[in-house]
Amino acid sequence: MALRILIVDRNQKIGSLVCGQLREKGYEARDVRHGAEAAVALRDAGADIVLLDHQIPMGGVRTARVLRLHPRYRTIPMVLTLPATREDARQIIADGQRAGLSNFLLKPFTLAALQKKLDDVAQAARGAAQPTFMEVREEIRSLTNLPSMPEAHSKLLALLSKPDNEVDLDQVARALQLDGALAARVMRVCRSAFFGFQGNVMKHAVAFLGVAEVRKIVQSAVIYRVFDDAKGQVEQRFTMADLWRHSLAVGCAMEIIGGTDKKRTHFLLGVLHDIGKAIFRFRFPEHFSAVLDLVEKEGISVYQAEGELLGITHAECGSELAVNWALPGDVRTAIGSHHSPSQTTQHRRLAALVHISDIAVRTMGIGYAGDPLIPPFDPYAQRMQGEREVNQILSHQEEIQRQVDAMVGGEDAGPR
Repeated sequence: MALRILIVDRNQKIGSLVCGQLREKGYEARDVRHGAEAAVALRDAGADIVLLDHQIPMGGVRTARVLRLHPRYRTIPMVLTLPATREDARQIIADGQRAGLSNFLLKPFTLAALQKKLDDVAQAARGAAQPTFMEVREEIRSLTNLPSMPEAHSKLLALLSKPDNEVDLDQVARALQLDGALAARVMRVCRSAFFGFQGNVMKHAVAFLGVAEVRKIVQSAVIYRVFDDAKGQVEQRFTMADLWRHSLAVGCAMEIIGGTDKKRTHFLLGVLHDIGKAIFRFRFPEHFSAVLDLVEKEGISVYQAEGELLGITHAECGSELAVNWALPGDVRTAIGSHHSPSQTTQHRRLAALVHISDIAVRTMGIGYAGDPLIPPFDPYAQRMQGEREVNQILSHQEEIQRQVDAMVGGEDAGPR
C-alpha cells in the first residue's frame, strides 16, 4: 500500500511540485498551505507522514505540536524541512527536539533524499508510543501560553471564595484599590442602573451592595481581562462581545438554579465555562477559523468541530486555565465536563448545572457561543430534571438580560 504523504508548504508552487514528484514515484500525496488546512486534510483523509515546511504560518514546530495534540494524529511522524543557513537550521532543530520532533530535512533537497527520508521515517514509525496524558496537558499549557492570574485578582478571588459571613468587605475594597483599572471597572458596574450605587467611594460601594453582588461584579471584572486580550482579531463570525454576553448570562443562570451548595463559585464557573474558546480564538486564529468553517459547513457544534480538527476542546483548555490559576478543583472539573457531565465521576452535579444553564442561555439567545445549536440534554442532566431547571431560568430572562447589560455596559460595552 502506497505511503500517504501530506505536504504543508506555504509556497503553492513548491508544494505542488513536490506533491507531483512523489505521485510519480508511487506515493499518495496532497499539499496544503498552513496548519489549519493540514488539520482539515488529516480529518478528511489521514496521512502516514506529514512533511512540514518550517516557514508556514504559525511556524512548522508550533504547527506540529498542535497537530500532535489530536489523539488520532499523535503517532503520525512529521518531517520538518529546514532552511539552508546552518545557524538557522540548528536553532529550528533545537526547537523541534524540545517539542518532541526527531525528523528533519535540509532545504533544498533532491527527490532521492526526500524519498529516503520518507521511507526511513515510515520504517521507524512502526510501534511508536502514544504520549501520556500528562504530556498532552503540558502541551496544552505551553502551546496556548495560558495567561497568568495577576496577584491582585488572585487575592480578590480568594477573599470572595469564603462564606458570605466570613468575607471582609473592607479587605475587598482595599484589594480592589491596588489595581486602578480593575477598581474603575468594578465601580462602573456598581453605578449602573441595575445595581444602583450612586457614590464614588469603593468602600461605600461594596458595603452598599453586599457580599453576593460584589462577588459577582468582581468575578466578572477579573475574568473580563482574558476576553479583553482577545480584542482586535479579524474573525467577525464570532466576536468576543458575543461570547462575553453568553458567558455572563450563563453565570447569572447558574446562580438561579444553583441553590446553596457551592454558591460562591456558581457565577464564576458560568463565566469561565467557555473561556477556552477565547484562548483558541486569540492564540490560534487560523485553526479556530477552520473550526468555524466546519461548524458552518456541516452544521455541527464548536465543541464537536474542535474535537474533529484539533483533538482538544475549549472545555479541556478552560480546565487547564483553571489549573493554571489555582482555582478550586470543582471549578476545574466542571469546566472540563460541562458538555458531558455523565462522563465524569467528580463534581458531576456542578458540571450538569453548567450544562443546563448553557442550554437555557442558548434558548434565550443572549450572546452567542459560536454556533446556533442548542445541545441535547446529557443523560445525567436529564435525570436531574434539566428541563424543569431550564424553564426556571427562562422565567428569569428579563432579569438576566438586565444584569448582563449592566455588567457589559460597566465594562465599556465589553470586549470587541
